[in-house]
Amino acid sequence: MKYKQYALGIRLQAFNRLTFPVILHELETSGLTSIFNTILIRNREELQRFILQPIPGLLFYSFMSPHLPEVDEELNWVRLQKNLMLKTVAGGPHTSGDPVSSLKIGFDFAFSGAAEMGLHAFIWDFLDGRLPDLPAIYTVPGIDRLDRSIPFSSLMKTSPPLEITRGCYWNCRFCQTSCRKTVHRSMDSVAGYYTELRRRGHHRRVSFICPSAFEYGASAARRSNHEAIEKLLDYFLSRETVHLEFGIFPSEIRPNTFNEPLLDLIAGKCSNKKITIGAQSGSQRLLKIIRRGHTTEDIENACELCLRKNLQAQVDFIFGFPDETSYDRHESLKFISKLNRQYRARIHLHYFIPLSGTDLADSYPGRLDYRTIDTLDKFQRGGICTGWWREGRKISESLVTFRDELKQISLEYMVVQPHNFCSREVPAIAKL
Repeated sequence: MKYKQYALGIRLQAFNRLTFPVILHELETSGLTSIFNTILIRNREELQRFILQPIPGLLFYSFMSPHLPEVDEELNWVRLQKNLMLKTVAGGPHTSGDPVSSLKIGFDFAFSGAAEMGLHAFIWDFLDGRLPDLPAIYTVPGIDRLDRSIPFSSLMKTSPPLEITRGCYWNCRFCQTSCRKTVHRSMDSVAGYYTELRRRGHHRRVSFICPSAFEYGASAARRSNHEAIEKLLDYFLSRETVHLEFGIFPSEIRPNTFNEPLLDLIAGKCSNKKITIGAQSGSQRLLKIIRRGHTTEDIENACELCLRKNLQAQVDFIFGFPDETSYDRHESLKFISKLNRQYRARIHLHYFIPLSGTDLADSYPGRLDYRTIDTLDKFQRGGICTGWWREGRKISESLVTFRDELKQISLEYMVVQPHNFCSREVPAIAKL
């Protein structure tokens, strides 16, 4: 069947810059970019030019829960342009966790699931006129093999860090990552990634995306695969990579997965002199409530081991959990001071944000007392911690207010699945 020309807009924003290379690769290897006039949209001016095109098209957004109010504001503007030939599509972590809310803010379709598993089918259904007129949730499975996810596109010259694990073996109540089945990338796929990095001239500096770095390649929780991690690092070091990072943002290491041989790998083979540790609280009571799966002793042992290996511990803490008490905050403040004083750890402070699809998605953040705020300000002035928690609090409060408003809206919608869906084979990295 022959198709007339269509437009496909990719709304690039700071928070989805690592997502869209994967999505674009899926479109390119599906042959869909030859049908669509595919445009990367970086600002409102480019967005307006795209909307004014006199041809049918799709406009894609991908976002996380904290960005829902911001996306809503722009989508309202898009709708005011009254291009009836344009259909808007929401995807990303927030939409997968709560697709109805994406429809409520005005998207025509909410794509829930892994783009690598069904975005091509969704677009073919659009071209063939199989999608409903009502707002619809389009559901596809979660990813079954991470090798399907390729972070390269001919339309984007960036080379994102390589995602080596998706999902998590743990079940923390606040985290979206724990909602997904854990899958790891194979070394064959890693080799393909390096080949394309080298072709682009980006192979000298390499880093990874991994929610629990010391569980890469592991078959279950707490079963670290030393051989898989060492093989991964040695692969790049045996080639032309001169700056290799592991166990640092956008990865992190869980405190209860630390052991000396694995840390020796980082100290001996990697370029980073810092380690990102996901602690989240210094209160043992609260750690148990949020099902974190580790203790404060695990956190302290991890920081002590980092100090011995001459690696600075950068420890993530979250304040404002729904069940957090003044006692929990007091315990965390004492613990932060101890980690800095005894182990020279630096603390990254976050504020609880209710994320879609998690156990705490409908909860409310706890309010910080003035004593806690004063102490955190003192810590920041002393260089012990960051002050990002303040921005996080604003985001959290805005999201909660917006979320509660959306709950009052009723909406008629459909739930559909791909027509004659079948999963594509794992694609090779296209020559881009």
